[in-house]
Amino acid sequence: MSTPRVVFAAAMVAAAWTTVITGLVAVGAARAEAAWLKTGPGTGYAAALPLRAPSTPTISNLKCNNGGGTEPTVTVSWTYPNAPLPPRFEVLSSPTANNANPTVVATTTTAMSATFGLSGNNKTAYLSVRSVAGTWRLRSGEVPICN
Repeated sequence: MSTPRVVFAAAMVAAAWTTVITGLVAVGAARAEAAWLKTGPGTGYAAALPLRAPSTPTISNLKCNNGGGTEPTVTVSWTYPNAPLPPRFEVLSSPTANNANPTVVATTTTAMSATFGLSGNNKTAYLSVRSVAGTWRLRSGEVPICN
């Protein structure tokens, strides 16, 4: 191969790698998520999922059972910043703030609210909501209750 052809080929390879690396950086910067979808044996493809974190939840109908004789319950509502909605939302509860392993206390696939029983009477809990798509999860801010 002649020297001009080698130089041209090297320039083309460098340009291709620059494009690939630039694309990877752009994808990382935009935090694009993809879930692997399998339609049958031997086939699979990636689909982009614009997953976002839900808003910090709002609390209503809070009953902490401060000696009132009722079961402790709460209704949690939230919004999602864009359509389409993710496949699932999970409501999380933790006895401590910013817990890395909260407990899933409710799951919904269509509604952006949930009513559920609390784990203990008059105990402080921190509630948050997590959007879920495949293995991707994004969590909202937390709200303290029954403190």
